[in-house]
Formats: sequence, structure tokens, C-alpha cells
Amino acid sequence: MPGAMLVCCLLAGLIMGTGSLVLAQMPGRAATPSGPIGASMAVLAMLQDADVLPPEGTPEANHVIKAVIQFQSVFLKSGDPIVQTFLSHAFVAQRGSGANEAAARFRSAGWTSDVLEALSEQWVATAIDQRERLAPGFRQFNVSLADFDSLVGFVAKARTAFEQRGENLYQVFAQRRREMPGGTQ
Repeated sequence: MPGAMLVCCLLAGLIMGTGSLVLAQMPGRAATPSGPIGASMAVLAMLQDADVLPPEGTPEANHVIKAVIQFQSVFLKSGDPIVQTFLSHAFVAQRGSGANEAAARFRSAGWTSDVLEALSEQWVATAIDQRERLAPGFRQFNVSLADFDSLVGFVAKARTAFEQRGENLYQVFAQRRREMPGGTQ
């Protein structure tokens, strides 16, 4: 448990540090609410629990951390209509008439396992030429199509790892989310 707490603290520092750099560039924004910070930490902890997160301190691990943080920012803050349409289509495909509620929850609390799954499914269902249209919106947040493909791949690997152990991605994420800032007990 102490090792896990240390990792969470290190991840929190990385997340808050990176988030502060991004926010410092955005006029009128002083701080990130604890919900999105805790949500990013929960995603990283979930990936670690699935044993798919690369070893801490490696360039690969730093890349995953950046992708988790930056893509949450992309989907929360981007004004790019193509990015927002992609997100909207993901919610509609997963939630149907509950899409607006899911979008509102995401905007207030950040990542959820449902959002990760919806975006992953939308990504797989999107033709490569249509994916290319997302590139300009992603570039505004210093990430690429390959970065998103990698993040989607980590989510898929985590899902498979949990299923092989008789666990569920949604339950593991929910538990980790409760343990992080902005989580409910």
C-alpha cells in the first residue's frame, strides 16, 4: 500500500504540474478543479492495476501520462468543432438519449470509464480518413492521432487484462476514482 500511495503522489505531482502549465497558458483560468485531476490519476492507477502502464520514469510512461492528461483537456476544453462532434457522436453511440447527461458529467468530473470506452469505440468505428480531420484539434493540445491511438490501445489492453482476471474495467476505475481527489467515498 505505501508503494501505491507513493506512485499516486508522484502521479498527482506530474498531473498537477502539467495541468498548471496548460492552465497558465489559458487566460482567465487559475486552477483545475480536483475532479479532472483525480480522474486522470484514476485512469493512470487503473492502467497500473492492469499491469499495462510502462515502468515509472521511462519515456513510454511519461508519454502515457501526457496522453491521459492532454486528451482529457482536448475533450473538455477544445473549441474545435470536429473534436466536439467526435465526442458528441461517442456519447450518442454509447448513451443514446442519455448523451447530454453523460457529456455534462464528463465536463464536471473529467474522465470516467464510460467516457474512455465511448471514445475508444468511436475511434475504432471512425474511418482513417475521418480520423485525420481530428489532427488539427489535437495539435492545439500538443498531441497527435498516434497519441490517441496509443491511449485507446492502453484502455483496450487494460480491459482485456481485467477480463482475464475476472475483473471489470468499470469497477476498477470506480474504486480508483473514489480514492483520488474529487472522488466520492
